[in-house]
Formats: sequence, structure tokens, C-alpha cells
Amino acid sequence: MTETTRITAPGLVIGSVAGLFTALFTLVAGAPPAWAVTAGLMLAVPLAAFGAGCSALRLRGVLRGGAFAPVALYWLIAFPLARLVQEVGTRLAVGDSFSLPPQPVSFLIYQALISVGFAIGFVWVQERLVRGGAGR
Repeated sequence: MTETTRITAPGLVIGSVAGLFTALFTLVAGAPPAWAVTAGLMLAVPLAAFGAGCSALRLRGVLRGGAFAPVALYWLIAFPLARLVQEVGTRLAVGDSFSLPPQPVSFLIYQALISVGFAIGFVWVQERLVRGGAGR
């Protein structure tokens, strides 16, 4: 496995797992299976892309490893965008109409708040996967 693959793989995995959980939770909430799969994919793809991008930026030294603030700032923008893609894309794919979420500014602000938790998890998982586990 190349160094680039080893660094970017966690970002791809994190996005994919987030999409899988989204699909499962959407099913549990009672949505039709087509809606759940679409919602999961619409979140997994942008999160995986942004995750790989974040990992690549860390590999290049743009976002320093071990420093949380630059990664948190990255996800402060990337996470709300990924959620917006999910919301609009799912509505477009399942409902056949383009529409923004209700109160889009409030939606984006809330997603920005949530992004901090996602950034913490992202850094934690990437540090564990890239370094081969804690203590190495």
C-alpha cells in the first residue's frame, strides 16, 4: 500500500461508514428503502471525497498532523456542504424536485456546529488508522 493510499483511505472509509449509518437510521425511522439508500449515498459520496481531501491536505502538510484547529476549520466548511448535498440530492433523486432544506441558513449553521464533533472523530480515527494504532 502506498503512503498516499494509507493516508487517504481513512477519509474514504469514514465517509462510507457515515453514509451506511445514515441509511440504517433512515430505515429505522420508517422511511422507504429507496429513500434510505439514496440518503446514505448522498452523504457517503461527499463525506468520502471531503475526507480523502482532508487526509491528502494533512499528507502534504497543509493541515498539520496533531493539530486539531486546522482540521476543525476544514470540516466547518466541508461538513455543512456535504449535508447540503445530501439534503438537496436526496430530495431531487427521490422527490424529483430541486428544493433547499427549510430555513437553509439555520440548517447550515446547525451543521457547522455538528462539524466539530465530526472533526474530532475524523482526527481520532485517522490518527489510529494511519499510525497503525495508539502507542505506535
